[in-house]
Amino acid sequence: MFKCFLTQMLSLFLVVSVGMTNSFGAEVPTAVDLVTADVALCLEVTGLEETWTQFEAGPYMDRLRTFPPFQRLLESGSFHQWQAVEEHVARQTGTKLSSQLRALFGRSLVLAVYVPQTGNPRGILIGEAIDEAAVQTALATWSKLDPSAVLTRKLHHGHGYLQRKKQAPSTEIAFIAITDRWFAISDNEFLIQDVIDRFVSLTSETSQSRTTDSLAASPRFIQNRRRLKTDVAAYLHINARPWDRGLEEASQSPNDPINIAEVWKRVNSVSACLRLDQGIVCDAVVDLETSPLPEEWKKLVATAAGSSSWVHRIPAESLLAISGRIELAPVLRHVFNQIPAKDQAELMKIRRIVQSQFGGKDLLDTILPTLARDFGGFITTRTDKQTNKVALDGALGFSLGSLSDQEMLNDLDHGLDSGLSLLAAYHSVEGNQIVTVQREQTEAMQFRWLSATAPFPIAYGIKGSNLMIAGSKEQLKQAFQSLDQPVDPSRLTDHKGRFFSDANQLIWLDMACIRQTLEKSGPDIAQIFAPNSANEASRLAQRFEHARHYLQLVDSLFIAGRIESDHLRITFGGGLDMK
Repeated sequence: MFKCFLTQMLSLFLVVSVGMTNSFGAEVPTAVDLVTADVALCLEVTGLEETWTQFEAGPYMDRLRTFPPFQRLLESGSFHQWQAVEEHVARQTGTKLSSQLRALFGRSLVLAVYVPQTGNPRGILIGEAIDEAAVQTALATWSKLDPSAVLTRKLHHGHGYLQRKKQAPSTEIAFIAITDRWFAISDNEFLIQDVIDRFVSLTSETSQSRTTDSLAASPRFIQNRRRLKTDVAAYLHINARPWDRGLEEASQSPNDPINIAEVWKRVNSVSACLRLDQGIVCDAVVDLETSPLPEEWKKLVATAAGSSSWVHRIPAESLLAISGRIELAPVLRHVFNQIPAKDQAELMKIRRIVQSQFGGKDLLDTILPTLARDFGGFITTRTDKQTNKVALDGALGFSLGSLSDQEMLNDLDHGLDSGLSLLAAYHSVEGNQIVTVQREQTEAMQFRWLSATAPFPIAYGIKGSNLMIAGSKEQLKQAFQSLDQPVDPSRLTDHKGRFFSDANQLIWLDMACIRQTLEKSGPDIAQIFAPNSANEASRLAQRFEHARHYLQLVDSLFIAGRIESDHLRITFGGGLDMK
């Protein structure tokens, strides 16, 4: 494996000791032009100086300053050592080392990793400083800090570069090229020579356009970049094929449900960008191989094409929420088929039990294809009327689409009713009180729920083409009311509009709401998870109080996405409320 790039980069600054300066030309369009299209991984940081300045003055940095792990970092011995280095460099040069590094990588920084068919990965670091003076200042600084390496000047097509080799017993070696405000460093000599050739070609007076085999000219790279946001802190591009060998070598056993190496072969590339303006948010595009596509994938894409209705029905006080449009049956069927025969036999028994309860309809073939196409759910809190304590509650809903099969609705109702009856019988045997199933039916809807004597008064209802399962009768009715009257705008609707407006698959954690709930009702929540132990409940309450400080970092955590025929769009991270 190639050496740590940061360590090797520091050796760049020794170049000044031999007074080497080349000038290949005036300027190249971007650092990515110096990277070839077959690169395995390319990380690009643009405008580091401007981005870091804005980040330091932004709201997220204010959160970090009060974040306990960050405070401990500032008090650690490692950070004090860094401060000592900063002070030493400032005394020697008049400028702190951190300021020099920000100027050195101020315009652009690219880390490119290549994975050949044989041998270890290779990498190169390419940077564009604010100006030539920033490079020379940094060179002079590191020449003083580490003057022990042996430097040898070499030539490639008439252009000079350096070989830097540490004295024995160290075997560390690096190759360095510099021109004006540009520099490159690698432990692989061929990569340095290739960058020199590309730089000369791009800056030549006869050059008409960027090199056609560069990453910047790759159609897939261009397409994915257009799908991502602009004005971001960093970009990442991964070509899938160079990683096949490593994934196959580390592949799972044949009995595992999902073979990661086989799934990865459906991926052409992954591109992502990082935003730091209103939190820490990553947008990613997974470019997929579209020929040939299995029928299951076509069905999944067709289902996922629409917008999810449930995101507009999630209450503002929800702690956790999910929403999506997806065909679960083909995915579960694929996993089921990968399970060993002996285990399949046990699962088949469960399927047959379910089939007997749902009018002979199979879980994978009939029930899930009906239920799981447009769904959403949430977890919230409510105040128990009997104990006046806070309890967890929630609901999970399914849109059955344009379902008009009355027999299917009847079978769903019968199967769920039978499940509640079995659950009531179990609680009656294991508990101290008799639990019964309560029923209410109107012309428009039908409700079923466990009596108040149950530890968890689970309920379900069917109204039109909507099935709802909830943690209580009260929550069930509230959830059905939201079908006709969408909930008011909330933190979720605000963050969705700013971070993942096009997504129709979502997992959402409202960190601000969780903080408020733990602050107000932490002991009650602890008793839910430790109902039979006062000591354990007390310990949990203390942990919740401690956790509140860690939950201050962001106001939401989320994973959101959208499935298209030829690519996946994924957004994940933590967002901040706008003041």
